[in-house]
Amino acid sequence: MPYNIGAMTEVMRQLEAGRRVALTRGGQKLNALARAARDLKDGRRTSHPELVLWGELQDYAEHDPAGRDLQPFVELVDTHGPEAIIAAVDALTDETKAEVTVSTAHTAKGREWTQVRIADDFPPPPDSDRQDDSGRPIPEPVSDTDARLAYVAVTRARRRLDLGGLAWIEKQQPAVDGA
Repeated sequence: MPYNIGAMTEVMRQLEAGRRVALTRGGQKLNALARAARDLKDGRRTSHPELVLWGELQDYAEHDPAGRDLQPFVELVDTHGPEAIIAAVDALTDETKAEVTVSTAHTAKGREWTQVRIADDFPPPPDSDRQDDSGRPIPEPVSDTDARLAYVAVTRARRRLDLGGLAWIEKQQPAVDGA
């Protein structure tokens, strides 16, 4: 799904804290999706190609592996309601007037900010079958794709970096050839 629900969740958190918030590339696509979800929840048809009936979408997202990418959106709508998402998108401000700019790592490429906090949507790799000398499981290596994305995220800060959701990286064992 081309909508970053983690970024929208952070937007809503920052707005609830009373801050002026910008979202890189805006929230128009998510706004359209939230409006379509509202229509479905109200029993109306929608023209959005990814949504048919809200209950069917919930089941599809929860039970069908092909629909798993919709699960975060369904949870966001079920938790906050489509009106709150629409209101949050409508409350977004221009970056030049914002106290906080929320960005995905992908949309942050080539940009910098004085302070950067990494959101909690960078999960650590799963544990492997191997154990360290203390018997604790050793995590799988970080994939090249995830490593590159994390690199983009952490190199956006000019002065202050809060690792936040990447704090687990400090405990990550370096990869060993042949392991």
